[in-house]
Amino acid sequence: MAKPSRTAPGSDVQLLGDKASARAVMAARAHFNAALAARDMSAIGSVLADAVTLVPGDDAVLIEGREAQLEAWQSIFTNMPDVSYVRTPARIEIGADGELAAESGRWRGAWSSDGFSIRYTGRYFAKWRFDGTRWLIEAEIFVTLKRQA
Repeated sequence: MAKPSRTAPGSDVQLLGDKASARAVMAARAHFNAALAARDMSAIGSVLADAVTLVPGDDAVLIEGREAQLEAWQSIFTNMPDVSYVRTPARIEIGADGELAAESGRWRGAWSSDGFSIRYTGRYFAKWRFDGTRWLIEAEIFVTLKRQA
């Protein structure tokens, strides 16, 4: 059995299946993380499928659809101006047909509230679909494993 390829020397991201496609998913994830950091709603939306689903890592409500997710992000950015969220992939696997990809890794969120520094971390899983020109997130599921205040 062949060993999974790594993205670069010292990198911890496993790339399985078609390597060029896996690198494209990894680049799309980096673009999404940068868009979150920049609070660039257009760039965030460009990575989301129309019918994207987000399952939050805590007791928050399921978010269905690109527009609903963009509204949620805008509310978060407005109410928590110092918020940051980062997804760090550990594994990206491209399906045999080249149309679907599975990404898993760790996520972290940080913000302040009432003078307290809040930190959440956990695991996530993302389902990506190639639409013929680019990779889009169809679903993300988060599990919050640690909360610090």
